[in-house]
Amino acid sequence: MAVEVSETGWGGCSSGGRPMIRVVCLVCVLACPVVAVEPTGAISFTNDVMAVLGKAGCNSGACHGHNSGKAGFKLSLRGYDLRADFAALADADSGRVDRKDPADSLILQMPTAQLEHGGGKRFEVGSESYRVLLEWIRQGAKSDVGTATKLRRIDVHPSVFEHVQIPQSETLKVTAHFEDGRQRDVTRLAIYEVSTEGVVEVDQAGRVVSRRTGETAVLVRFLDKKTLSKGLVVRRKNGFAWAAPPQHNFIDRFVDDKLKKIQVLPSAVCTDAEFLRRASLDICGVPPDPDEVVAFLSDTSADRRTRKIDELLSREDYGDAWAMRWLELSGTNESGDSARFKGIWTLSLWLRRAINNNLPYDRLVRQLVAGKGSSIHNPAITFTVNQLKRVETVPQLFLGIRLQCAECHDHPFDVWTQSNYRSMAEFFGHLGSKEGPIDAYGREIRRFVKPESRVPWKAGERVELTHLDGSRVRVPVASDRRDALVDWMFGPGRRLTARAIVNRVWGRMLGRGIVQPVDDMRFSNPPINEPLLSALADDLVVHRWDLKHLVRTIARSRTYQQSSIPNKSNRNEHENFSHAALRRLSAEQLADSVSRATGVDEPYRVGPPGLRAVHVPYVAAGSRLLRLFGRPTERASACECVRSPDSTLPQVMHLLNGEALWKKIRAAGGTVERLSGKHTEAGDLVAALYLAVLSRPPSGDESGTGVRYLAASKSRREGAEDLAWALLNSPEFLFNH
Repeated sequence: MAVEVSETGWGGCSSGGRPMIRVVCLVCVLACPVVAVEPTGAISFTNDVMAVLGKAGCNSGACHGHNSGKAGFKLSLRGYDLRADFAALADADSGRVDRKDPADSLILQMPTAQLEHGGGKRFEVGSESYRVLLEWIRQGAKSDVGTATKLRRIDVHPSVFEHVQIPQSETLKVTAHFEDGRQRDVTRLAIYEVSTEGVVEVDQAGRVVSRRTGETAVLVRFLDKKTLSKGLVVRRKNGFAWAAPPQHNFIDRFVDDKLKKIQVLPSAVCTDAEFLRRASLDICGVPPDPDEVVAFLSDTSADRRTRKIDELLSREDYGDAWAMRWLELSGTNESGDSARFKGIWTLSLWLRRAINNNLPYDRLVRQLVAGKGSSIHNPAITFTVNQLKRVETVPQLFLGIRLQCAECHDHPFDVWTQSNYRSMAEFFGHLGSKEGPIDAYGREIRRFVKPESRVPWKAGERVELTHLDGSRVRVPVASDRRDALVDWMFGPGRRLTARAIVNRVWGRMLGRGIVQPVDDMRFSNPPINEPLLSALADDLVVHRWDLKHLVRTIARSRTYQQSSIPNKSNRNEHENFSHAALRRLSAEQLADSVSRATGVDEPYRVGPPGLRAVHVPYVAAGSRLLRLFGRPTERASACECVRSPDSTLPQVMHLLNGEALWKKIRAAGGTVERLSGKHTEAGDLVAALYLAVLSRPPSGDESGTGVRYLAASKSRREGAEDLAWALLNSPEFLFNH
């Protein structure tokens, strides 16, 4: 008796053969010789051949799955178009499949390097992959596209793993479940990719080895199905004892639960001065003025931080700062077509009022996504001018879903398909616009006038209107499909919508999303703290989509109010919110902070004098400072990645040697001139400059150093200018900490 063992782990007994292995089954022990397994039964092009090609990487973007193929041979990326793939393989003139002499087929000769192959050797002659392809050709190289048993899902075991040593290994097992009830071990045919490089390594057989502490997810793919195995790698610390400051609200409970698990202690709570500056920048986009700092630092009441948060949320600055971000991300304020219309200004004003008046998020989104009429009477419709761009902007901005890949092919790292993209396009396919009469204020009217139009796709394709969860959309012919989309977003799809907005707001206030990047909430990019994200989303829905409540809840938490100074325990931890993140000021925050500190406004190409950076809706505002520090001059997508947080040499030189900054420091009537004339005592002048620039009084050492510098300067005014320049170039000013 012989045992047949395939590369995928299946085995069986037959007669003949020589090599022996021992098979143990309960109390039976059989000694059997081993023989190579040959594929038995019909080989499925859909389920067997495509699995082999996928595992070998033949249909990857770097190989024949490239948009233009390789070496005259093109496959669909990751097998999304099976009919086209079969036609390409079975082309009689190509020699890829030789039905007369199967072993001479190019799909066997080239990946085994028997013939020169640009992709190198992909599998061995006689391997299971080789035998599957060979047997398929022997059986006539037939197509079963559309008739093969469908793959229902794949499971991976373990779906969650935790390593407490480095290195530590784990072997994943992947099982495919078909619609006819069959199950198949596809561990060796599955494809494995890690979401965070360096935490673990995974080989093509599914063996996972930990390399450093951290978290990751292993994306497992087989044919068109995907699943995840989430991993945590920690080093257990002898003598670790949990000790943390008191929790302020439910946020801290979920953060602390995670920190306990990874054995990390949170930093202490920040100082009042640090809190005031941080909250002012995050909520209103500008630092506090000196009088506000003095008043807050003099307040000894226990609820001073809570009251300050409420006060900041009541200011018009709050709506100004958040409206600008929505405008930019939506692409409405780009320098292309839409920037020609003065409706952008009315949209900016409308957004600022809506946010300051705390218009519930569901109503805000409905007016932006499904607005109707003219831009004069309903400024929100300016958001929906470009119908095809909305197909990508709406899911990314409001659901955290990047559909761009699915325009050309199914998303390789998410569950979204071309059908999802096309259906989303149909929600906006009936829209159009035209120029209307210009009123007395010179504002152009834009109206939607093409209720019967359709988004064009390939001839013969039928696009069924469905939501992203697959549910069919049933709307009367005369109705607006966008209403159905928004109904779903805040009805059956509200979990996606709520998670997307709380993650975006969290990322803005803490410098990093619970899902990072904040607008990439794909299947293969799980949250760092799922219970926290779910709790915040549920809380937002319970509070009727109240965005001020969301900001208030986050700002009141101890997690938000932690110091940016790490302790011994968390100095290498940057993902789980154990300490505040150091964040370079955004371009707008920096421009407004410099203007406030120097008492001199930044000049902009558009709008009246005295505007804050967040008041200028156009991305091309004519400010070199804004451009240098990351405000995009054009925006091709709603991706947060358009802005880079990295520091550059031109930024450094602009602040160190730039004429514009020196002009503001030395300006007549500016802060330095005013304070130099007001304070006769050197110590008072130093303290006033620290309050104006850093939003805090100087320490004793800092005050002494400043006084000595003023005394050694050629003139008191010149010394004050130098001190202001030094403070404006300090990391403490340039970063939100």
